[in-house]
Amino acid sequence: MSLARVKNLIELFNDGDYEDEIKPYFNDIITFFKFINKYNRLDDLDLRSIPPDDFSNELFDYLVENGIMDNLDYNSVPEEFQNNYLLHGLEYNYENTVKYITSNILGDVEIRPDGFYLYLGNDRDELADFFCGYSRRDASPQDVAKQVFSEDGLGHDWYFDVDTKPSDVIDDLNEKNTINLKDAIFKEIGNVELSLEDYSSDFFESLSEEQGTEGYFKIQAEDLNELIKDSDAINELCENDLSELGQELKNIYWNAYNSAYENEIYKLVYDGLNEYFEGKIDEVPKETTKSDGKKVTTYLNYIKIRDFVGNITLFLELNKGQSYSDSYLDHFGRYTTLMKQLIYDQDYECIDFTTPDYPDWSTTQKYINEMFDDYI
Repeated sequence: MSLARVKNLIELFNDGDYEDEIKPYFNDIITFFKFINKYNRLDDLDLRSIPPDDFSNELFDYLVENGIMDNLDYNSVPEEFQNNYLLHGLEYNYENTVKYITSNILGDVEIRPDGFYLYLGNDRDELADFFCGYSRRDASPQDVAKQVFSEDGLGHDWYFDVDTKPSDVIDDLNEKNTINLKDAIFKEIGNVELSLEDYSSDFFESLSEEQGTEGYFKIQAEDLNELIKDSDAINELCENDLSELGQELKNIYWNAYNSAYENEIYKLVYDGLNEYFEGKIDEVPKETTKSDGKKVTTYLNYIKIRDFVGNITLFLELNKGQSYSDSYLDHFGRYTTLMKQLIYDQDYECIDFTTPDYPDWSTTQKYINEMFDDYI
Protein backbone atom coordinates (compact mmCIF):
# COMPACT_ATOMS: atom_id res chain seq x y z
CA MET A 1 0.00 0.00 0.00
CA SER A 2 1.33 3.41 -0.89
CA LEU A 3 2.08 6.09 1.70
CA ALA A 4 -0.54 8.22 -0.01
CA ARG A 5 -3.17 5.59 0.75
CA VAL A 6 -2.02 5.42 4.37
CA LYS A 7 -2.24 9.19 4.63
CA ASN A 8 -5.74 9.04 3.13
CA LEU A 9 -6.83 6.46 5.74
CA ILE A 10 -5.51 8.69 8.51
CA GLU A 11 -7.44 11.66 7.14
CA LEU A 12 -10.61 9.60 6.85
CA PHE A 13 -10.22 8.41 10.45
CA ASN A 14 -9.57 11.88 11.80
CA ASP A 15 -12.62 13.19 9.93
CA GLY A 16 -14.81 10.65 11.71
CA ASP A 17 -15.31 8.27 8.78
CA TYR A 18 -13.95 5.13 10.44
CA GLU A 19 -17.27 3.27 10.50
CA ASP A 20 -18.13 3.78 6.83
CA GLU A 21 -14.78 4.04 5.09
CA ILE A 22 -12.29 2.04 7.16
CA LYS A 23 -13.97 -0.54 9.35
CA PRO A 24 -15.21 -2.74 6.45
CA TYR A 25 -11.58 -3.46 5.50
CA PHE A 26 -10.26 -4.32 8.98
CA ASN A 27 -11.38 -6.80 11.58
CA ASP A 28 -11.42 -4.24 14.38
CA ILE A 29 -9.93 -0.91 15.36
CA ILE A 30 -6.83 -2.42 16.96
CA THR A 31 -6.03 -4.16 13.67
CA PHE A 32 -6.38 -0.81 11.94
CA PHE A 33 -4.11 0.88 14.48
CA LYS A 34 -1.52 -1.86 14.07
CA PHE A 35 -1.61 -1.35 10.33
CA ILE A 36 -1.04 2.40 10.68
CA ASN A 37 1.75 1.69 13.18
CA LYS A 38 3.64 -0.31 10.54
CA TYR A 39 4.19 2.99 8.78
CA ASN A 40 5.12 4.78 12.07
CA ARG A 41 2.13 7.10 11.68
CA LEU A 42 0.24 6.20 14.87
CA ASP A 43 0.91 9.67 16.30
CA ASP A 44 -1.02 11.19 13.41
CA LEU A 45 -4.31 9.57 14.49
CA ASP A 46 -6.70 11.81 16.41
CA LEU A 47 -7.80 9.58 19.28
CA ARG A 48 -10.92 11.70 19.77
CA SER A 49 -12.22 10.13 16.54
CA ILE A 50 -12.37 6.65 18.03
CA PRO A 51 -16.05 5.58 17.87
CA PRO A 52 -17.63 5.15 21.35
CA ASP A 53 -18.21 1.42 20.82
CA ASP A 54 -14.55 0.82 19.97
CA PHE A 55 -12.97 2.13 23.16
CA SER A 56 -11.55 -0.74 25.16
CA ASN A 57 -8.94 -1.45 27.81
CA GLU A 58 -7.13 -3.56 25.24
CA LEU A 59 -6.90 -0.60 22.86
CA PHE A 60 -5.62 1.66 25.63
CA ASP A 61 -2.95 -0.88 26.57
CA TYR A 62 -1.86 -1.06 22.95
CA LEU A 63 -1.50 2.72 22.79
CA VAL A 64 0.53 2.69 26.01
CA GLU A 65 2.82 -0.03 24.71
CA ASN A 66 3.55 2.05 21.67
CA GLY A 67 4.25 5.24 23.60
CA ILE A 68 1.26 7.20 22.34
CA MET A 69 0.04 8.11 25.82
CA ASP A 70 3.45 9.51 26.74
CA ASN A 71 2.80 12.44 24.43
CA LEU A 72 -0.67 13.30 25.79
CA ASP A 73 -1.89 15.12 28.86
CA TYR A 74 -5.13 14.42 30.73
CA ASN A 75 -7.22 16.97 28.83
CA SER A 76 -6.10 15.73 25.40
CA VAL A 77 -7.01 12.11 26.15
CA PRO A 78 -10.49 11.02 25.01
CA GLU A 79 -12.92 10.93 27.96
CA GLU A 80 -13.37 7.18 27.62
CA PHE A 81 -9.63 6.75 28.26
CA GLN A 82 -9.21 9.33 31.03
CA ASN A 83 -9.68 6.86 33.87
CA ASN A 84 -7.25 4.42 32.23
CA TYR A 85 -4.83 7.30 31.76
CA LEU A 86 -4.91 8.23 35.46
CA LEU A 87 -4.55 4.61 36.54
CA HIS A 88 -1.53 4.22 34.28
CA GLY A 89 -0.10 7.44 35.69
CA LEU A 90 -0.57 6.29 39.29
CA GLU A 91 1.41 3.18 38.47
CA TYR A 92 4.20 4.63 36.35
CA ASN A 93 4.25 8.36 37.09
CA TYR A 94 2.89 8.46 40.62
CA GLU A 95 4.16 11.80 41.93
CA ASN A 96 3.09 13.89 38.95
CA THR A 97 -0.25 12.10 38.67
CA VAL A 98 -1.33 12.61 42.28
CA LYS A 99 -0.17 16.20 42.08
CA TYR A 100 -2.29 16.71 38.95
CA ILE A 101 -5.35 15.10 40.54
CA THR A 102 -5.15 17.20 43.72
CA SER A 103 -4.32 20.42 41.89
CA ASN A 104 -6.74 20.18 38.96
CA ILE A 105 -9.49 17.63 39.63
CA LEU A 106 -10.24 17.13 43.33
CA GLY A 107 -9.81 20.61 44.72
CA ASP A 108 -10.29 19.86 48.42
CA VAL A 109 -7.21 17.66 48.89
CA GLU A 110 -3.80 18.93 49.93
CA ILE A 111 -0.57 16.96 49.69
CA ARG A 112 1.72 17.15 52.71
CA PRO A 113 4.96 15.27 53.40
CA ASP A 114 3.12 12.76 55.58
CA GLY A 115 0.12 12.16 53.33
CA PHE A 116 -3.08 13.59 51.86
CA TYR A 117 -5.30 16.00 53.79
CA LEU A 118 -8.94 16.87 53.22
CA TYR A 119 -9.58 20.62 53.40
CA LEU A 120 -12.75 21.34 55.35
CA GLY A 121 -12.61 25.13 55.40
CA ASN A 122 -14.19 26.89 58.36
CA ASP A 123 -16.51 24.05 59.32
CA ARG A 124 -16.64 20.28 59.50
CA ASP A 125 -20.21 19.60 58.37
CA GLU A 126 -19.26 17.72 55.22
CA LEU A 127 -17.70 14.93 57.29
CA ALA A 128 -21.27 13.86 58.07
CA ASP A 129 -21.51 12.56 54.48
CA PHE A 130 -19.36 9.59 55.49
CA PHE A 131 -21.96 8.42 58.02
CA CYS A 132 -25.03 6.25 57.45
CA GLY A 133 -28.16 8.19 56.60
CA TYR A 134 -30.67 5.52 57.58
CA SER A 135 -32.19 5.49 61.05
CA ARG A 136 -33.05 2.65 63.38
CA ARG A 137 -34.07 5.20 65.97
CA ASP A 138 -35.08 8.85 66.08
CA ALA A 139 -31.82 10.08 64.55
CA SER A 140 -29.48 8.44 62.04
CA PRO A 141 -25.69 8.39 62.53
CA GLN A 142 -25.53 11.06 59.81
CA ASP A 143 -28.03 13.27 61.65
CA VAL A 144 -26.03 12.93 64.86
CA ALA A 145 -22.73 13.62 63.07
CA LYS A 146 -24.16 16.78 61.47
CA GLN A 147 -25.00 18.14 64.90
CA VAL A 148 -21.65 17.16 66.39
CA PHE A 149 -19.77 18.88 63.54
CA SER A 150 -21.97 21.99 63.59
CA GLU A 151 -21.04 25.17 65.45
CA ASP A 152 -23.81 24.58 68.00
CA GLY A 153 -22.93 20.95 68.75
CA LEU A 154 -25.59 18.52 69.92
CA GLY A 155 -27.81 21.16 71.49
CA HIS A 156 -30.39 20.81 74.23
CA ASP A 157 -32.51 18.32 72.31
CA TRP A 158 -30.09 15.62 73.43
CA TYR A 159 -30.18 16.49 77.14
CA PHE A 160 -31.96 14.24 79.61
CA ASP A 161 -34.36 15.69 82.14
CA VAL A 162 -32.78 13.66 84.93
CA ASP A 163 -34.92 13.14 88.04
CA THR A 164 -32.60 12.56 90.94
CA LYS A 165 -32.18 13.08 94.67
CA PRO A 166 -29.21 14.57 96.54
CA SER A 167 -28.43 11.17 98.06
CA ASP A 168 -27.76 9.80 94.53
CA VAL A 169 -24.91 12.26 94.18
CA ILE A 170 -23.59 11.74 97.70
CA ASP A 171 -23.35 7.98 97.18
CA ASP A 172 -20.88 8.54 94.34
CA LEU A 173 -18.62 11.13 95.92
CA ASN A 174 -14.98 10.31 96.48
CA GLU A 175 -13.36 10.73 99.88
CA LYS A 176 -12.17 14.30 99.29
CA ASN A 177 -15.55 15.54 98.08
CA THR A 178 -17.36 13.70 100.88
CA ILE A 179 -15.26 15.60 103.42
CA ASN A 180 -15.96 18.89 101.64
CA LEU A 181 -19.68 18.13 101.59
CA LYS A 182 -19.75 17.49 105.33
CA ASP A 183 -17.91 20.76 105.88
CA ALA A 184 -20.45 22.59 103.74
CA ILE A 185 -23.37 21.03 105.65
CA PHE A 186 -21.90 21.87 109.04
CA LYS A 187 -21.07 25.42 107.97
CA GLU A 188 -24.69 25.92 106.93
CA ILE A 189 -26.64 24.26 109.76
CA GLY A 190 -24.10 22.97 112.29
CA ASN A 191 -25.35 23.33 115.89
CA VAL A 192 -28.44 25.18 114.64
CA GLU A 193 -31.78 24.32 116.27
CA LEU A 194 -34.00 22.66 113.66
CA SER A 195 -37.68 22.01 114.37
CA LEU A 196 -38.91 18.41 114.33
CA GLU A 197 -42.23 19.69 112.98
CA ASP A 198 -40.51 20.17 109.60
CA TYR A 199 -39.13 16.63 109.46
CA SER A 200 -40.54 13.10 109.53
CA SER A 201 -37.36 11.02 109.25
CA ASP A 202 -36.64 8.61 112.12
CA PHE A 203 -33.04 9.82 112.03
CA PHE A 204 -33.98 13.26 113.32
CA GLU A 205 -36.42 11.86 115.89
CA SER A 206 -33.67 9.64 117.28
CA LEU A 207 -31.23 12.53 117.25
CA SER A 208 -33.62 14.66 119.28
CA GLU A 209 -34.06 11.90 121.86
CA GLU A 210 -30.29 11.39 122.16
CA GLN A 211 -29.72 15.09 122.60
CA GLY A 212 -32.66 15.49 125.04
CA THR A 213 -33.98 18.36 122.97
CA GLU A 214 -37.75 17.87 122.77
CA GLY A 215 -39.28 19.34 119.63
CA TYR A 216 -36.02 20.13 117.90
CA PHE A 217 -32.57 18.74 117.10
CA LYS A 218 -29.10 19.93 116.17
CA ILE A 219 -26.65 18.58 113.58
CA GLN A 220 -23.33 18.24 115.35
CA ALA A 221 -19.97 17.33 113.79
CA GLU A 222 -20.13 13.75 115.05
CA ASP A 223 -23.54 13.28 113.38
CA LEU A 224 -22.41 14.07 109.85
CA ASN A 225 -21.15 10.61 108.91
CA GLU A 226 -24.44 8.93 109.78
CA LEU A 227 -26.49 11.78 108.31
CA ILE A 228 -25.08 11.49 104.79
CA LYS A 229 -25.47 7.69 104.90
CA ASP A 230 -29.20 7.99 105.63
CA SER A 231 -30.76 8.80 102.23
CA ASP A 232 -34.21 9.67 103.67
CA ALA A 233 -32.73 12.07 106.20
CA ILE A 234 -30.32 13.87 103.87
CA ASN A 235 -32.92 14.17 101.10
CA GLU A 236 -35.45 15.61 103.53
CA LEU A 237 -32.89 18.04 104.91
CA CYS A 238 -32.01 19.13 101.37
CA GLU A 239 -35.66 19.91 100.71
CA ASN A 240 -35.86 22.15 103.77
CA ASP A 241 -33.04 23.88 105.63
CA LEU A 242 -30.43 22.80 103.04
CA SER A 243 -32.56 23.54 99.98
CA GLU A 244 -29.83 25.55 98.19
CA LEU A 245 -27.27 22.81 98.77
CA GLY A 246 -29.79 20.20 97.66
CA GLN A 247 -30.42 22.06 94.40
CA GLU A 248 -26.71 22.32 93.73
CA LEU A 249 -26.29 18.57 94.25
CA LYS A 250 -29.09 17.98 91.73
CA ASN A 251 -27.39 20.38 89.30
CA ILE A 252 -24.16 18.44 89.66
CA TYR A 253 -25.93 15.19 88.83
CA TRP A 254 -27.79 16.69 85.86
CA ASN A 255 -24.68 18.21 84.33
CA ALA A 256 -22.50 15.17 84.99
CA TYR A 257 -25.06 12.79 83.49
CA ASN A 258 -25.59 14.87 80.36
CA SER A 259 -21.90 15.65 79.93
CA ALA A 260 -21.12 11.94 80.14
CA TYR A 261 -23.77 11.17 77.51
CA GLU A 262 -22.57 13.97 75.24
CA ASN A 263 -19.01 12.72 75.63
CA GLU A 264 -20.08 9.23 74.49
CA ILE A 265 -21.86 10.62 71.43
CA TYR A 266 -18.85 12.71 70.45
CA LYS A 267 -16.58 9.71 70.93
CA LEU A 268 -18.79 7.54 68.70
CA VAL A 269 -18.69 10.15 65.93
CA TYR A 270 -14.99 10.97 66.08
CA ASP A 271 -13.94 7.35 66.54
CA GLY A 272 -16.07 6.53 63.50
CA LEU A 273 -13.95 8.88 61.40
CA ASN A 274 -11.01 6.52 61.91
CA GLU A 275 -12.51 4.36 59.19
CA TYR A 276 -11.58 6.90 56.52
CA PHE A 277 -9.25 9.34 58.26
CA GLU A 278 -6.23 9.36 60.56
CA GLY A 279 -5.59 11.43 63.64
CA LYS A 280 -7.44 14.48 64.86
CA ILE A 281 -8.76 17.40 62.85
CA ASP A 282 -5.94 19.87 62.27
CA GLU A 283 -6.97 23.48 62.93
CA VAL A 284 -4.73 25.92 61.08
CA PRO A 285 -5.04 29.58 62.20
CA LYS A 286 -5.54 32.19 59.51
CA GLU A 287 -5.36 35.88 60.27
CA THR A 288 -7.39 38.32 58.17
CA THR A 289 -7.86 42.08 58.37
CA LYS A 290 -11.40 43.47 58.38
CA SER A 291 -12.46 46.69 56.67
CA ASP A 292 -12.15 48.58 59.96
CA GLY A 293 -8.53 47.47 60.29
CA LYS A 294 -9.12 44.95 63.03
CA LYS A 295 -7.38 41.60 62.68
CA VAL A 296 -9.46 38.46 63.05
CA THR A 297 -8.17 34.93 63.43
CA THR A 298 -10.18 32.11 61.90
CA TYR A 299 -9.31 28.43 61.84
CA LEU A 300 -9.18 26.31 58.72
CA ASN A 301 -9.86 22.63 59.29
CA TYR A 302 -7.95 19.75 57.72
CA ILE A 303 -7.96 16.03 58.39
CA LYS A 304 -5.60 13.36 57.07
CA ILE A 305 -7.17 10.91 54.61
CA ARG A 306 -6.38 7.31 55.43
CA ASP A 307 -6.24 5.90 51.87
CA PHE A 308 -6.71 8.65 49.32
CA VAL A 309 -4.92 6.86 46.47
CA GLY A 310 -6.72 3.61 47.23
CA ASN A 311 -10.09 5.40 47.17
CA ILE A 312 -9.57 7.08 43.81
CA THR A 313 -7.97 3.95 42.35
CA LEU A 314 -11.08 1.95 43.19
CA PHE A 315 -13.27 4.56 41.49
CA LEU A 316 -11.06 4.61 38.38
CA GLU A 317 -11.01 0.81 38.17
CA LEU A 318 -14.78 0.61 38.47
CA ASN A 319 -15.26 3.19 35.73
CA LYS A 320 -12.63 2.28 33.15
CA GLY A 321 -14.01 2.80 29.67
CA GLN A 322 -17.29 4.27 30.93
CA SER A 323 -18.74 7.32 29.22
CA TYR A 324 -21.36 8.56 31.70
CA SER A 325 -20.86 12.02 33.18
CA ASP A 326 -20.44 10.59 36.68
CA SER A 327 -17.80 8.14 35.47
CA TYR A 328 -15.04 10.73 35.79
CA LEU A 329 -13.36 12.39 38.74
CA ASP A 330 -14.03 15.77 37.14
CA HIS A 331 -17.76 15.25 37.66
CA PHE A 332 -17.30 15.30 41.43
CA GLY A 333 -14.59 17.91 41.84
CA ARG A 334 -14.22 17.16 45.54
CA TYR A 335 -13.02 14.14 47.47
CA THR A 336 -15.99 14.27 49.82
CA THR A 337 -18.47 14.29 46.94
CA LEU A 338 -16.65 11.37 45.32
CA MET A 339 -16.69 9.32 48.53
CA LYS A 340 -20.35 10.12 49.08
CA GLN A 341 -21.11 8.53 45.71
CA LEU A 342 -18.92 5.48 46.40
CA ILE A 343 -20.67 5.00 49.73
CA TYR A 344 -24.07 5.45 48.08
CA ASP A 345 -23.13 2.81 45.49
CA GLN A 346 -22.05 0.52 48.37
CA ASP A 347 -18.49 0.30 47.11
CA TYR A 348 -17.61 1.48 50.62
CA GLU A 349 -19.60 1.16 53.81
CA CYS A 350 -20.96 4.20 55.56
CA ILE A 351 -19.84 4.82 59.14
CA ASP A 352 -22.39 3.31 61.48
CA PHE A 353 -23.01 3.34 65.21
CA THR A 354 -25.85 3.01 67.68
CA THR A 355 -26.50 5.83 70.10
CA PRO A 356 -26.70 4.58 73.72
CA ASP A 357 -29.85 4.90 75.81
CA TYR A 358 -27.87 6.35 78.70
CA PRO A 359 -24.24 7.15 79.49
CA ASP A 360 -21.70 4.85 81.08
CA TRP A 361 -22.12 5.20 84.82
CA SER A 362 -18.41 5.26 85.61
CA THR A 363 -18.07 8.30 83.36
CA THR A 364 -21.01 10.01 85.05
CA GLN A 365 -19.46 9.30 88.46
CA LYS A 366 -16.14 10.71 87.26
CA TYR A 367 -17.81 13.94 86.14
CA ILE A 368 -19.78 14.22 89.40
CA ASN A 369 -16.53 14.37 91.34
CA GLU A 370 -14.79 16.64 88.84
CA MET A 371 -17.67 19.13 88.93
CA PHE A 372 -18.22 19.07 92.66
CA ASP A 373 -15.89 21.97 93.52
CA ASP A 374 -17.62 24.17 90.91
CA TYR A 375 -20.91 23.93 92.79
CA ILE A 376 -20.23 23.25 96.47
